[in-house]
Amino acid sequence: MTEHAIDARVDDAAERVTSLRVPMTHDEMAAEVARRGSYFTMETWLLQAKAYVGSILGVGILSPLLYLMAMGVGLGVVVDRASGNSLGVPYLHFVAPALLLSTALQAATEENTFSIMAGFKWRETYFGAQVTPITPEQLAGGHVMGVSLRYLVTCTIYWMILAAFGAIPNPLTGLLLIPIGVLCASSVGLPIMAWSSTITVEKGQFALLNRFVIMPMMLFAGTYFPLETLPIFLQPLGWVSPLWHAVELGRAVTIDAPLSLLMAVVHIGYMVALCIGGWFLARRHYRRRLVG
Repeated sequence: MTEHAIDARVDDAAERVTSLRVPMTHDEMAAEVARRGSYFTMETWLLQAKAYVGSILGVGILSPLLYLMAMGVGLGVVVDRASGNSLGVPYLHFVAPALLLSTALQAATEENTFSIMAGFKWRETYFGAQVTPITPEQLAGGHVMGVSLRYLVTCTIYWMILAAFGAIPNPLTGLLLIPIGVLCASSVGLPIMAWSSTITVEKGQFALLNRFVIMPMMLFAGTYFPLETLPIFLQPLGWVSPLWHAVELGRAVTIDAPLSLLMAVVHIGYMVALCIGGWFLARRHYRRRLVG
């Protein structure tokens, strides 16, 4: 090897050594964790979600296909013939936004019940994170960020399948159905998260939630038929449901259903208020449960 080649390799090695990052001290690592605790918690959630990503995608694809074939195509033909198109649009177009939003609602229920219980009780992963500078509020924030990604993926897949079936007559404005779905899921998921974080022993509370809150919410929110067709004393069940507010917005952007600016503000404001209230309570419950 020539002297020039040796000098070149020495210079190259010296450059690599000088370019190496100085290892972080313990205090610097603690400061980094404290600063980005929510992001680290979200990364943990994503790593855990990889274990069941197949089921997430499978349900995300098969569920809209089955619902569209049963409710939109099968039942839709019967409804259109029997009603004489009294809805003003094909039943498939009428029910499509509600199907997407109902699926987002179910995802929010799944992600904010048993997974919260696992963090506090069954696996105690939240308590493991307490030995780090991550705060209870960051643990809650990381969970919210992670499940919001699932809402986004679920709504996007569902929207693409709806569009492929021709169930969204206004594709451009219909894209707003995706953020509406995320907002709807959050307006339900955050209050459920706040409630789940208070449960110390699971004795069927989550099953009761699904049967007596989530299911009626889906049935009495104008999802499969106009809310106005219900008796007047049952209609308030829809008015207090965030799903009804989301469905009204969804139909406005997909089939141009009449919706005033005032009512649009009411629908969005109601769901945002539920998100804020649920987030505030969840943060407080996380701190009380983990710190005391």
